Amino acid sequence: MECQWLTEQDIINAMHAVKGHVKTTPLVRAEALEALGDGAQIWLKLEGHQHTGSFKVRGVVNKMLNLTAEELKQGVTAASSGNHAQAVAYIARQLNTKAVIVMPENAPATKVAGAKSYGAEVVLCGFTGEERDAKCDELICDHGYCLVHSHIDPYVMAGHATAATEAIAQSEDEFDQIVLPCGAGSLTAGAAFAVKQFYPHVKVTAVEPMQVPRFTESLRADCPMTVHMGQTIADGLRVSKAESINYELIHACVDYLHTVEESDIERAVYELFFKGKVVAEPSASVGIAAALAGKIDLRQGRKICFVITGGNIDASLYARLLRQQPVCHK
Repeated sequence: MECQWLTEQDIINAMHAVKGHVKTTPLVRAEALEALGDGAQIWLKLEGHQHTGSFKVRGVVNKMLNLTAEELKQGVTAASSGNHAQAVAYIARQLNTKAVIVMPENAPATKVAGAKSYGAEVVLCGFTGEERDAKCDELICDHGYCLVHSHIDPYVMAGHATAATEAIAQSEDEFDQIVLPCGAGSLTAGAAFAVKQFYPHVKVTAVEPMQVPRFTESLRADCPMTVHMGQTIADGLRVSKAESINYELIHACVDYLHTVEESDIERAVYELFFKGKVVAEPSASVGIAAALAGKIDLRQGRKICFVITGGNIDASLYARLLRQQPVCHK
């Protein structure tokens, strides 16, 4: 398909660029989780094993390797609730440049600590994306930093897409379906585009919290929308605005889009730990949540890949989720 934002060559370039900077993360079959369905094979792409504990370094390194030497010398800035922040900090250290990260005042402590541990300067600012973006603009104006945006950048989208292409390439037989968490949409948009270019028979499913259904509402309205941001434990998916760059690719390339309730996300974190033996943050667990809610076809004979995007979960939240007995809807 033709796209004004990405080309097939962009994905190929990203696949080459990230080599040597990111890990080839495990793709594992989760037989114990298959008992929750109707016989389908369940495979997990474990991006929690990636540098910084999430897929985010893929897009960040692709972006930063495409900066000029002068831009790298000036330093970079980014606005993020957590995982993107850590990725920018980590890659900045690898490329020997300064990173100043703007995070919300209620960012999970583990993610703030993670960004600082990689050498970044962290500026806490407000609670909304708009406040963080304004602070980044101020830093760019005052210091000349280069913006590494978390989701409005084709280089970031192409880099993120490698999580999906890598997973399919690791599989002996092609998946019937790949399931992706959907927040601001750069992973979903980039991965969906790449899958349709290289593996057109694989169905792409995106999942977002019911409390922040920005792409569900956008597809219903047939244009990018901004929605009310409800309360969700999937903190990495708390983005209320659907940007055109992501909306257009999701509209064109995603086969199914589902929303999931908070109770299903909580249960997914629980089941991933006790049955899958995987530490996954709530944002990374929404695909499994959709499966638990009966929204993914788990019939025998099907082979499904769930991209588990990260494992950077706040310790106190994780302890609470593992202590409580999840509600089973089946």
